[in-house]
Amino acid sequence: MQTIQDKLTELTPEELISLTSGADFWKSVAIPEKQIPSFRMSDGPNGLRYQASEGDALGINESAISTCFPTASAVACTWDPDLVSEMGQAIGLEARSLNVDMVLGPGINIKRNPLCGRNFEYFSEDPYLAGMIGAAWIKSLQSKGAAACLKHFAGNNQENDRLLSDSLIDPTALHEMYLEAFRIAVQTAQPEGIMCSYNKINGTYSSDNDYLLTEMLRNQWGFKGAVITDWGALNNKVASINAGTDLEMPTSRGMFDPEAVKALKDGHLKRSAVNRAAGNVIRIAETKRPAFKGDRTTLLKDNGELAQRIEENAAVLLKNDDQILPISTSEKILVVGQMAVDTRYQGAGSSHINPPSHTSILQGLDKAKIAYDYQQGYGFSNSNTGALTEAAIAAAKNAKTVVFVAGLPESDESEGFDRQNMNLPANQNALIERLAAVNPNLIVLLVAGAPTELPWLSKVKGLINLYLGGQFVGDAAARILAGAVNPSGKLAESYPISYQDVASADIYDRNPRSVGYAESVYVGYRYYEKADQPVAFPFGYGQSYTTFQLSDPSLSGTEIQTGQSIEVTVTVANTGDRDGAEVVQVYVGNSPKRALKPLKELKGFQKVFLKAGERKRVTISLSDHAFSEWNDASQSWQLPAAEKFVIVGTSSAQTLPPLSVKANGQSVPSDKNLPSWYVKPTGKPNLADFSKMSGLTVQPFVTTQPGQYTRLNTPRELGAHSIIVRKIANIVKKNMTKDIPDPNSPEAKFMETIVMDTPLIRLAQQSAGKLSLALVDKLVAVANRHYVKAAFGR
Repeated sequence: MQTIQDKLTELTPEELISLTSGADFWKSVAIPEKQIPSFRMSDGPNGLRYQASEGDALGINESAISTCFPTASAVACTWDPDLVSEMGQAIGLEARSLNVDMVLGPGINIKRNPLCGRNFEYFSEDPYLAGMIGAAWIKSLQSKGAAACLKHFAGNNQENDRLLSDSLIDPTALHEMYLEAFRIAVQTAQPEGIMCSYNKINGTYSSDNDYLLTEMLRNQWGFKGAVITDWGALNNKVASINAGTDLEMPTSRGMFDPEAVKALKDGHLKRSAVNRAAGNVIRIAETKRPAFKGDRTTLLKDNGELAQRIEENAAVLLKNDDQILPISTSEKILVVGQMAVDTRYQGAGSSHINPPSHTSILQGLDKAKIAYDYQQGYGFSNSNTGALTEAAIAAAKNAKTVVFVAGLPESDESEGFDRQNMNLPANQNALIERLAAVNPNLIVLLVAGAPTELPWLSKVKGLINLYLGGQFVGDAAARILAGAVNPSGKLAESYPISYQDVASADIYDRNPRSVGYAESVYVGYRYYEKADQPVAFPFGYGQSYTTFQLSDPSLSGTEIQTGQSIEVTVTVANTGDRDGAEVVQVYVGNSPKRALKPLKELKGFQKVFLKAGERKRVTISLSDHAFSEWNDASQSWQLPAAEKFVIVGTSSAQTLPPLSVKANGQSVPSDKNLPSWYVKPTGKPNLADFSKMSGLTVQPFVTTQPGQYTRLNTPRELGAHSIIVRKIANIVKKNMTKDIPDPNSPEAKFMETIVMDTPLIRLAQQSAGKLSLALVDKLVAVANRHYVKAAFGR
């Protein structure tokens, strides 16, 4: 039997290069005469988006019916890798039932800023939590024979200008925040694929980044799979293969293959790199994957029940004054809000799933036989709906309890663009204020993929954060409201009081093409705690219908050395009268005087179910890595010679007294020359201090002028000086949105962004040959001709 190496030696240069390019939107290239098959990919972070016909990146074209699980922002709030493993297995089985070989997910990028339009598709602001949840998903999915493709590697923390942005990240933040979740997932679960991101990292596109793809991913972390580009993320075919990229997706119809073949023959493209890339693609394609032998209808039914159970464990009880929750099912409630009828249950973009069925909040109440009256109260258009408002106010005056369903409409958050602010629609906020004024028993159900400002928080008694809860979010919400389920979700991200409280608020999206991560490691709770910035709800927070108490923490040792570990043990007691679950969270703390070091960082957790009155002794192990820090001079993680602390709690803000641990490691480099903000963050960071700290310089945004245009400019830029380019772009946009009924939908908005704000060369790569390199160059020349005419009078 031929080995992969044998096959590589028999392939021509043209065949080798062809294997590094996609065959169509979803498949790799097959070479039947050399017995090399293709493999099939499909979107799928929170369910399988399988498109048997023409593929697209937006969820517009028809996809097969599949289970829609809660999105990542909700799933992470379970803090339950075992439950996430069930989800991974379920998606793996659905993948194999449709002969899908590789599922594109999960996304584990850090939530640097709450306005990122794709935050619903990412797990957490914390790399340890994101990495462990991601690893559980990958390992379980792959246990069913489907491959996982971990994404988006790396520094992909915005949607605006994501194909042109440059993420400028200092070494400490890069390794301790933005790469750490990927390291954990790779070393814990070994995904078969990793998807490189669109953006640059410190000046080099991810697809061309040898430091990330080879030095870190393969050499240090031991990754053995294939690096696959995000769809249209390839920058330079020769540079990318040399750097560690294996497969360009989707097909560009061999647009760059002749150049790569020539470079291979003249030595600029390393033969060893081509063999690595082609070999990794062959290895995935030749992997024997189990055939699905069950009944798909039964599978979808079972997975739908699992999706509901995950949401029941993910929903976060944020407020419960006077124990207004759970509600009494013997009395009729008043439900207010269009979101109660048109309940969002997933995000928009490439993760959009076509489920067999789904329930709204009202449908969930009906199925649970909970009596209610309903008033729409507001519309998603955010217009002044006076009659709806007044009817809801009148009904609320006579109601015992009011349940208001609030949330972001689909057009507010989606892949492809960032949110403009952190606000709920103004008509919702205004109506909540008025309802609270006439009825003190007000409960809010919040439906959104990311944090929102809550200006009315002090005026409501109950608040449950449902996030985007999957196809049966309505059933889950009803069971939680009625007390059939005791909520146990914990926030996987902090909830700031206002957007201006966020560390990166003054710099995020101000210059989206050259992005200084000036806050460095101070993201989320790492910033709020050290800067003494109050939040609405802290990281890891979540209430229950019962009460819990932690006590008697102890350590197996008070010193840590390289190669050792420390066990942390604590007693957890359910001191209430209901069964429930608590999450024990273990943080490692630092001296407040150390620069670029948060007060504490999550390094361990365990979800514990306890019957009413039950007590358990819980032990969590911390390896030496939990106490280690990135040393850029040695390009390695090292245990420092420093005092550390082990802190046990039920959120980042609800903790027991710290336990001291002496780390016996390397001496800590001096940080006396760093700007003081990185020792004690006060207010917002500035770019001048960031440059001094990191050596990285944010480039000012410069509007490209005619005569300077290249393939990397967008139709919007070129069209500013070229009627021809404008007309062509509008024709393309009209053609691509002809099947979208609502011009104001997120799909339409995303498509306009794709057409107008994607570099011409990237559009060509995703056009399957419809936009050739020759035409791209002609359009650039047409736009530049304005400069020629002005300069030379022609």
